[in-house]
Amino acid sequence: MTEVSLLSLVKSYGKSIALKGISLSVGHGEFVSLLGPSGCGKSTTLKCIAGFEDISDGKILFDNTDISRRLPEQRDIGMVFQSYALFPHMTVAQNLAFGLEMRRVPKSEIATRVARAMEMVQLTPYAERFPKALSGGQQQRVALARALVIEPAILLLDEPLANLDAKLRDEMRGFIRDLQKRVGITTIYVTHDQGEAMTMSDRVVVMFDGEIAQAAPPEEVYNHPASERVARFVGNANILDLAVTGKDAAGSDLALPGGGALRVDSPAPWANGRLRVMARPEQIALTDPGAGHLGGEISKRYFSGGHVEYHVDTQCGPLVVLGPTTQTVAEGQTVGLAFDPARLWPIPDPKAAAQ
Repeated sequence: MTEVSLLSLVKSYGKSIALKGISLSVGHGEFVSLLGPSGCGKSTTLKCIAGFEDISDGKILFDNTDISRRLPEQRDIGMVFQSYALFPHMTVAQNLAFGLEMRRVPKSEIATRVARAMEMVQLTPYAERFPKALSGGQQQRVALARALVIEPAILLLDEPLANLDAKLRDEMRGFIRDLQKRVGITTIYVTHDQGEAMTMSDRVVVMFDGEIAQAAPPEEVYNHPASERVARFVGNANILDLAVTGKDAAGSDLALPGGGALRVDSPAPWANGRLRVMARPEQIALTDPGAGHLGGEISKRYFSGGHVEYHVDTQCGPLVVLGPTTQTVAEGQTVGLAFDPARLWPIPDPKAAAQ
């Protein structure tokens, strides 16, 4: 297993700066996802690590060894692409053997390692099939096996599930994560899909505009986002701008329109007597009118199978609430909203001075 360190990594294309001095460490055997919108720099970061893009400044270290100027074939990586990049004229077994042949591995060892890799991804019965005779999920497993059969130090995956349908994507998420745990390989995964990043990763690195906005375990990123932009990008976020009526070392007292009040136990800087807090949709409960902390009216209602999504007009602005399917509230109905104060999260404001 190998540790990856990015030190003040910069990548420029002429006057355009794709990576603005990012620094990140990926531990031995860790699964880290780079998550962000298109153009944020996540795929560029992966290509720099792989050696497919030359860096403009900074360093890339594998186990404290500077590999920044090494060619891709000198970096001991396995790469899985969105397009799978299988050789169409080769069988599954031949696709897996190709990388080993290029490394001049003895034929007897190639046969052993190919057989072991096919068994690992559950494709042994398909050894003599060509890629066109395989499903999308099977082709993806071949691409994974081909990356792993060379026994690389690091596995890099660039949006490998983007071309699969929703059900197959869900299946492949679990397959890749289970396989990575069994092999124990250091893995860096690029995706724009929050669900993939949250369910598969040890840590999620959220990127915007060539910079790292937050790098933390999935639960931390979801429940304690480092900024409002992270909060809104990762899942659905209700942001309430509330007046601060009191503050101590442990937290703040907040006033809601209509006379309601909340206590936020996490301290945070605030300015001009106001504090912005986040409440996820599943952290708000619908109550009878007049009950709870805040009143509102249902403007829209969507049934989503496992839950019902409500859009509620309130004096704090429109809020999204997830309710159980056993609870039926019609559009136009007046409701109360009850918050879980322990799960409210103050949105850090870098411009705010603690008062």
